[in-house]
Amino acid sequence: MNLSDRSTTVKNQSPQALAESLHNLPREKKLDLILSFPPVVAGEVLWRTDRASRADILFRIDNRKLAPIITEMPVDWAAHCLRLLPKARIKRVLSSLSPEKAESLKKQLAYKPDTAGARMNPDVTTFPADLTVAQAIRKIRETMSLRRVFHCYAVDEEGKLLGVVPLRRLLMAEPETRLKNLMLPHTISVPVDMDQEEVARVATKNMIFALPVVDKKGRLMGVITLDKVLRMIHEEATEDIYKMAGTNKKEITSQSLFRIARIRAPWLFASFLGGLGAAMIIGIFEHAIAKVAALAMFLPIVLGMGGNIGVQSSTVVVRGLAMGYIDVRAIGRTVIKEMVIGLLLGIAYGIILGFFAMFRFLGSEPPLGGLGFGLSLGLTVGIAIFCSMFIAGTTGAFIPMVLKKINIDPAIATGPFVTTSIDILGIVTYFIVATIFLAEHLV
Repeated sequence: MNLSDRSTTVKNQSPQALAESLHNLPREKKLDLILSFPPVVAGEVLWRTDRASRADILFRIDNRKLAPIITEMPVDWAAHCLRLLPKARIKRVLSSLSPEKAESLKKQLAYKPDTAGARMNPDVTTFPADLTVAQAIRKIRETMSLRRVFHCYAVDEEGKLLGVVPLRRLLMAEPETRLKNLMLPHTISVPVDMDQEEVARVATKNMIFALPVVDKKGRLMGVITLDKVLRMIHEEATEDIYKMAGTNKKEITSQSLFRIARIRAPWLFASFLGGLGAAMIIGIFEHAIAKVAALAMFLPIVLGMGGNIGVQSSTVVVRGLAMGYIDVRAIGRTVIKEMVIGLLLGIAYGIILGFFAMFRFLGSEPPLGGLGFGLSLGLTVGIAIFCSMFIAGTTGAFIPMVLKKINIDPAIATGPFVTTSIDILGIVTYFIVATIFLAEHLV
């Protein structure tokens, strides 16, 4: 694509279409395409493209060429992009910007990532509560080219948020009406340090197009718009999926294979240790397997069914907690619900597997065959899979609730942590039941 073709593309396509085109390009051409755009277009395309492409371009672009793009980007967009870079390089980029832009970015970058402060647009227009409708409209006209105005945010002399006047209500009111007489009776806002997951929950629950952000003194600091809320929901869901798999979202932006391996290693090591523990427990009951080889035949299904229902329970609870459908204070009700579900499914599959095990060995010769052995083995595997599914359902619900209670992200419970613990509990239960019902065959 030559420069004339690119300029035609800029004129004829929206920034979102350009961002999608950028995503589909080979890696070596992405940076060239961004640099062919005017800084204002390059900034919007960079913001709208996928996270991996954005990170790759930012790491490879020269600071001298990055500075004009950052200058043209809104403060919140620019800060979000800069957070992908190492701290030393962020300082170098800031030093090449105008003092005003650099100061605004420093304030934005001071907020913790994934909080309302880091996600808000600080360029928000405020209106004194005593302003008339005519004066407010005049102010909107003056600032519209500089800032996006979604609502009239009425503040006092100290900048504290007093109320919100929707633009529609403003336009329908008489010119001499004061803003304080038009404010909505209830103003919903969020503190700057609120986690973005909670911010998204507040915005979606109350169907707010633009959510004001305030500091500890109630002063209006910025606003989070609907597009940001949707992006936060997408990122939080993605982050939970990564945690459930035992990794994190940094992997998608990393170009280093060693770094990706280092990100995955801790969870895999946890699974490795869990597997060693399970192997040692099986070793303790080695004599039982040696005496009754059929026990090894049914071990995978007992553990597999327990693991499946455990992951189902934990996934439902984790997502319910994230979306606000489940209250962490209702830990007893939630655990009992999943416990009963595990109980019902355990009974159903216990009966099915028990009858299968019994009939499987009816035609074999005693002592490891015949009706007596079939009944004993059927009871063993039936009760074992029942206990495994019951324990798994309970554990899968209980662990995320406890983690949430102690302010640890419950998404980590759905990965190797739950499955490994359920496997160990399932093995212990399986062989304990076997030693009870197959005692005469294990002598």
